[in-house]
Amino acid sequence: MIDFENLKIYDSSLSSVGGDQKRIELRTISHSDDPLDQSLIFIKNKRFYKHIGRRSDKDSFKQTVAVVQEDFWLSLEMSAQDELAERFAFIATTKSVDQSMCLLSKPFYDLLFQDINYQVDGRQMGSAVIDASAQIAQGVFIGENVKIGKDVRILPGCVILPEVEVLDGTVLFPNITIYPYTKIGKNCRIHAGTVIGCDGFGYNFFEGSHHKIWHLGGVVIGDDVEIGCNTMIDAGAFTPTEIGRGSKVDNDVQLSHNVKVAEHVIICGKTGLAGSVEVENYCAFGAGAGVAPSAIIGQGAQVAARAVVSENAIIPPGEIVGGHPARPLKEWMRSQATLRKLSKK
Repeated sequence: MIDFENLKIYDSSLSSVGGDQKRIELRTISHSDDPLDQSLIFIKNKRFYKHIGRRSDKDSFKQTVAVVQEDFWLSLEMSAQDELAERFAFIATTKSVDQSMCLLSKPFYDLLFQDINYQVDGRQMGSAVIDASAQIAQGVFIGENVKIGKDVRILPGCVILPEVEVLDGTVLFPNITIYPYTKIGKNCRIHAGTVIGCDGFGYNFFEGSHHKIWHLGGVVIGDDVEIGCNTMIDAGAFTPTEIGRGSKVDNDVQLSHNVKVAEHVIICGKTGLAGSVEVENYCAFGAGAGVAPSAIIGQGAQVAARAVVSENAIIPPGEIVGGHPARPLKEWMRSQATLRKLSKK
C-alpha cells in the first residue's frame, strides 16, 4: 500500500485540496470510468469529468482518490468542486495529469510486479494450479500462481507468465506468450505467435523526452473467443483491455491498451484499434481497417476494409462506413465516383 505523502515523493506537484488524506492507503490506479476502492484516478478535463463512474454501479467513491488537473479544477464552479469532493475520499490537484500519470504509475507498477518470479516454473514452485485433464506439451513454461482449467490444451513453445488464468476447454497453439494478469475464458482458441498482455504503447512527452505510462490493467478475454496468428493484444493502462464473448479476431491484428471489444465482433486481418476504442456488440471490421483513439463503434456497425475512423468519432449503431476519414459508405463511394469523373476532364 502507498499513502498520499509517499506519492508526493514521486510527484512533488501534488497538492491536497479537499478531504482527509490520512483516511486511505492506495494499492493501484484505476480509470475514471470505473473507480476502484483503494485506488487513485486521474481527471484531466471535462471529458473525463463527465464520464466519472459511467462503468460503475456506484455513484460515490469514498475509498478512491481523484487527482485533478489544476487548471481544470480551478475552472469548476465552487458547487461542482464541493460535489466532486463529496464523492471521493479526497481530491488532489496536479500541474499536469500527463506528467503525473508517468510519475505515479511507476510505484504502483512496482508494487504489482516486484515480487513476481519470472525464472522458475510454477509447477516446480508448487504454486501453479493445473487440472489433471489439461494437456501440456513439452517446452511450455507456466509461471507461478497460474491456473489452468479442465481440458485445456497447450502446445509446444508457449510461455504463460505468472498470475494468468486459462479456463476450461481453451486451446493455445505453439509459441504464444501470455503476460501476467491475463484472464482467458472457456473454449477459446488462440493461434500461433500471438502475444497477449504486453505493455501498451503509452507515453507522455515532457521535459524534452517521452516518459512511459506504466501499465497495470491486464487483459480479460471472454468465453468462445478465437484469435488468429501473430495478433497483439496490449494490456490496459489502468483498466483491462477486453474482448467479449464469442468475438473472432483474425491474424495480424493490433488491439491497443484499454480497448473494449464487446460480444460477437468480427475483426479481419491487419486491423488496428488504437487506445481506448470501444466496440459494441456484433460489429465487423474489414481487412486493414484502422480506428483512432477513443472512437466508439455502435452496435452492429461495419467498418469497410482500409477505412480509417477518426479520433473520438462516434459511429452510430448499424452504420456502414468506409474511406478516410470514414463516413457512410454510400457517401464515400459517391465521392470516389465524382473524383474519377473529374480526373477525366
